[in-house]
Amino acid sequence: MITFILVSHSQKISDGIVDMITQMVPSQDVKVISAGGTEDGGIGTDPMRIQAYIEDNAMSERIYLFADIGSSIMSIEMVLELIDESLKQKCVYLDAPIVEGAFIAAVQAMVDPSHDSILREVNKLKSDQVES
Repeated sequence: MITFILVSHSQKISDGIVDMITQMVPSQDVKVISAGGTEDGGIGTDPMRIQAYIEDNAMSERIYLFADIGSSIMSIEMVLELIDESLKQKCVYLDAPIVEGAFIAAVQAMVDPSHDSILREVNKLKSDQVES
């Protein structure tokens, strides 16, 4: 199982991305989780919820995290400092646009779930954006 956690300041944004990916990438081996907004439904991020999602998916082969803007990245970094080292080894923050990056990574995980292939496709997306 490959898990993707989408960290956004808006629950609606991360829910929408999860909905799109799960409809377009129907795979039992790919799990996509929405970690958007705050506990009370407001705008922001909730590091404790991100940590809980990571810990709940500790059996995943790899856990990839995507973020929308600045402080969501800081939330991910903070959580990665707090979790157990063995679990941290499974976690990878992918610095790519949250919609396109998560979609491409999930599609690639369905085709070839190897870490190298997922990184290659996400990095290709980033280099394509620079060239445009």
